Amino acid sequence: MKTHVILATLAMSAMGATVASAQSSYPGVGSPTAAAAATISQDKKVMNQEPNYVLAMAYHEGMLAFADALKGQTVGGGPVNVDFARAAVVEMRRGFDQMKKYNEEYMETISAEVRTKSAVTMQELETQRADLNVQLTALEAEVKLDKPDAKKIATMATSVHTQLDAMSMVGQDGSATRMTMKN
Repeated sequence: MKTHVILATLAMSAMGATVASAQSSYPGVGSPTAAAAATISQDKKVMNQEPNYVLAMAYHEGMLAFADALKGQTVGGGPVNVDFARAAVVEMRRGFDQMKKYNEEYMETISAEVRTKSAVTMQELETQRADLNVQLTALEAEVKLDKPDAKKIATMATSVHTQLDAMSMVGQDGSATRMTMKN
């Protein structure tokens, strides 16, 4: 019961999470001119208001919350609350699937010109997303065990969190190190 209350609280806070401001990148552009900077700024504004993008980022934030909660419950290395761990991982997987879905729907709304300018960033995001999928699959396998290892789960939850943070950084500073997600 306590596990369900905690998970419900986390889910509600994840849904209400403030969407982090994301930036798109334009590979090959050094210091932008005033006109280029204005275009980039406008593109960011449009992106941050697009409903599918906002939903994708909200699911991203929710996954961060569940990864933190799971780590917090397992970092001591004691016995794992298996019901809690399994429920948290199920929510992370659901968040991942939804994030991917809404990201793909967002990508359908952007122009061919923006896609071309963002090709390197989108490829980096796809690579990051594939890595995150592998990490979630490993975490799912660990929590399915009769007696999952708390230290492994804590390490894996930290790794998921780190991967999500890396996704948030793809494309910042004009480099392919920040995420705007793939098409």
